[in-house]
Amino acid sequence: MPVLTRNNRAVRDDLLRAVMASASAFSEAGRDLYLDFHPDIRRWSPITDLVGRVRLGVSFMLPDGRELVCEVRLVPRGQAWHVEGTVDLDGEELLHLPEAPEHLIGLYTEQVLEPARRHLDEAVTGLANPG
Repeated sequence: MPVLTRNNRAVRDDLLRAVMASASAFSEAGRDLYLDFHPDIRRWSPITDLVGRVRLGVSFMLPDGRELVCEVRLVPRGQAWHVEGTVDLDGEELLHLPEAPEHLIGLYTEQVLEPARRHLDEAVTGLANPG
């Protein structure tokens, strides 16, 4: 895990602010999408796992029990952190953003949230019109 020293305090503070902004963006988007798709989504929940590999995101439970998960992960690599992102529908990866430098966490958050509405719409429409 990266070692935090006085020399990299500004980087650490910037990363902490970016993590907080990402968590806030996922919470706001989750609430908004849940309200837009209610009652077709059973529930939504933010993902905030700050132990070990950092995970931030949002999950939505569809009426048929499938789960749509949009998330970014911060992974320690030597003395630095890297970010990666995914959108996953019940184990099927719909979007994969490859590992990149930590400063892209905001961009990756936007890129996994952007298709969330479309994926929810397609999943809910598919339930209403199977075939």
